[in-house]
Amino acid sequence: MSMNPGTYKVKAKGHGSSFMPMEVTLSADKVEKIEVDASGETSGIADEVFKRLPQAIIAGQTLNVDAVSGASISSQGVIDGVADAINEAGGDAEEWKKRAKPEAAASEDAEYTTDVVVIGAGGAGLAAATRSIQHDKQVVILEKFPQIGGNTTRAGGPMNAAEPEWQKQFKSLPGEKETLEELAAMPTSEIDPEYVKDFEELRDQIKDYVDSGADYLFDSVRLHEIQTYLGGKRTDLNGNEIHGKYDLVNTLVNNVLDSVKWLTDLGVDFDRSDVTMPVGALWRRGHKPVEPMGYAFIHVLGDWVKAHGATVLTETRAKHLIIENGKVTGVIAEKTDGSKVTVHAKSVILTAGGFGANTKMVQKYNTYWEHIDDDIATTNSPAITGDGIALGQEAGAALTGMGFIQLMPVSDPVTGELFTGLQTPPENFIMVNKEGKRFVNEFAERDTLAKAAIANGGLFYLIADDEIKKTAYNTTQESIDAQVAAGTLFRDDTLEGLAKQVGMDPEVLVNTIKKYNSYVDAGHDPEFGKSAFHLKCEKAPFYATPRKPAIHHTMGGLVIDTKAHVLDEEGHVIPGLYSAGENAGGLHAGNRLGGNSLADIFTFGRIAADTANEENATVDAASGASH
Repeated sequence: MSMNPGTYKVKAKGHGSSFMPMEVTLSADKVEKIEVDASGETSGIADEVFKRLPQAIIAGQTLNVDAVSGASISSQGVIDGVADAINEAGGDAEEWKKRAKPEAAASEDAEYTTDVVVIGAGGAGLAAATRSIQHDKQVVILEKFPQIGGNTTRAGGPMNAAEPEWQKQFKSLPGEKETLEELAAMPTSEIDPEYVKDFEELRDQIKDYVDSGADYLFDSVRLHEIQTYLGGKRTDLNGNEIHGKYDLVNTLVNNVLDSVKWLTDLGVDFDRSDVTMPVGALWRRGHKPVEPMGYAFIHVLGDWVKAHGATVLTETRAKHLIIENGKVTGVIAEKTDGSKVTVHAKSVILTAGGFGANTKMVQKYNTYWEHIDDDIATTNSPAITGDGIALGQEAGAALTGMGFIQLMPVSDPVTGELFTGLQTPPENFIMVNKEGKRFVNEFAERDTLAKAAIANGGLFYLIADDEIKKTAYNTTQESIDAQVAAGTLFRDDTLEGLAKQVGMDPEVLVNTIKKYNSYVDAGHDPEFGKSAFHLKCEKAPFYATPRKPAIHHTMGGLVIDTKAHVLDEEGHVIPGLYSAGENAGGLHAGNRLGGNSLADIFTFGRIAADTANEENATVDAASGASH
């Protein structure tokens, strides 16, 4: 079918809430040019899509092209956009979709010898690779997806680190001082023995702060430690209690500020004008990059390792560890075209994430939730399927905490994504059920919020006004307007009108917001004990964001020590094998605090590289002496 030549402007659905403008230039029988304006798209999620798919469509003159792994929504968006242009030009897009698929050329088997091989190119992997290169080591990075980033690209961005001198610049919020006093009043008998001394030190710090009458945001390394410990102390359905291993928690909180400084030196630009927190963080200590979301870390580290000589092999899945005389000495991997990649290395660092995108594995190990639905959504990259845990087990690694699965309470009810709708700091959360009533302290831990949501039927709404809207993460007015038009976000000039749109009794919602505003004024929530407040909800227009819990993080993983060695069932170090990030367990225990994942991956990713460097230097020195 002949087409009317010209350049056609179309829009296609992207990842999350974005709509991508596209220009498709057509001749009478060919697609000549495809230009995608991905400025509204989540950076790092689908970059490879916008390189590959236009090239594949033009080279093959077909719409029968494979979606880029891990970015199926954006891939389909590009295909649909070109299809719209073809139809608009008088062509037949369905015929283009039935054309032959381009054949991919197979590559040859490859073999590498290096100092360090890193499995998984998310934040932990790139931190380990960067630090290894800083130690003058040769590094090979294996990533099974077409682009680097993993779950870190999808993270909100705030990274927990106590930095009291900086935090003192900010005023305390109503409720924060009372939260500290309540924590300090906990009986020591409720604290596990290894944490008692640190808890008593924190209690003294809180007393000094409260007695001083100061009005700044208090924080300390001890507060971060005790909140991480208490936030992760949980009991499963079988009555088994778990809490974060003291040595791991202590290592994290004492080294994470160095991680912030290290990232800054590498080029990550942190916004020092504001201190924030993601949902379930319990405290405002988030160091948030200026650039939106976790991609701020990924592109800085990714560019750095490539510029400094790392061999980055994408679409290369680690299949087996090479184990010789009890020592891990490399990896056997496979490219998507079936070719084999063998990497011999002095050190293998597992940073392949958890298993939050593997629902069957979640269901197999879960001992915390009464039920995990087969069709439950996830916030995770599709790459996060437990590969690194299986690899560790090949070498005899022990596992810990595998039954504890974190649900993100404030996820998109359809896609599981975090940054659709209006996602604000928790001090501005107003969570209401389908009846329009509040049902929980919105400042609580993630599992508390998720359990409350499930008890209220799963689906709930975050209510915001025009002022609260301004505090929302990672969105634009254009995206908000597009979601309202699509019916996935609700907006109205009155609370009554908003209630009617989502099927609530207007009187109930109006009364709920009236009471909430009075609690903000009073700095106290007699209903649910919300721990901190910021803005009232009173300035039109008003918004309702639908939310529902989705799988977010798996706290369990390989047993590691404070040096990031992987340990076996007897607690012995497995020579040559290290792990960091969500691939490892024991730190977050039963529930991870929001903002502690980025703290974890960059801290233990660095530690893994430092340990591998020290041990290889010792081996090299001994080898030199023997000659």
